[in-house]
Amino acid sequence: MKKHIPVVSFVGSSGSGKTTFLEQIIPVFIDKGYKIGAIKHDAHKFEIDKPGKDSYRLKQAGAEVVCISSAEKLALIQSCGNEYTVEELILKFFGNVDLILTEGYKKSDLPKFEIFRSANNKPPLNFTNKELIGVISDDKPEVDVQVFSFAEKDKVVSYILTLVGESRPEVVITGVEEKYQGPLKEYLTALATLTNVNKIKIKIDSE
Repeated sequence: MKKHIPVVSFVGSSGSGKTTFLEQIIPVFIDKGYKIGAIKHDAHKFEIDKPGKDSYRLKQAGAEVVCISSAEKLALIQSCGNEYTVEELILKFFGNVDLILTEGYKKSDLPKFEIFRSANNKPPLNFTNKELIGVISDDKPEVDVQVFSFAEKDKVVSYILTLVGESRPEVVITGVEEKYQGPLKEYLTALATLTNVNKIKIKIDSE
């Protein structure tokens, strides 16, 4: 596994408990001082905005992008003709986190844990997947990767941190006002991480 891999995906059949497990391990990462991003892949159409809300009214009026911003959080609703890849999502939105956990993307080449619950009465998705790095299960399946129980949240977190590593690329920007450096650094940090680059230096000359 590369030194800088910010994305680990959790896959499994419907009802296996993917969201619940992610919900339980995210606080463990946070307690260790990590900033976590989460992406849930949905193969179906979904509606996050509700009729009657101001953001819904603005979007229905024809705005391509609607942003709701406050001191506590920000929400963005954007029309898109095609589905973003996970790499594009990272570049756009996740440059300020240390690690990204995704739910889904079972057909991607992301490193994966499979959540397999035998009580769910569904077969595993693919225990021979070359990107499989671990299995979380209520059983003891015979696989070539490490198997964790659902109770071993701390062990899963430690295992992920060992594989991913703790170093982040260095980004240096000169020639730009400080108030504009934040978004640039987030984007370039994500780019460096995705491309396994250790350092990016940019100098912008206005003359």
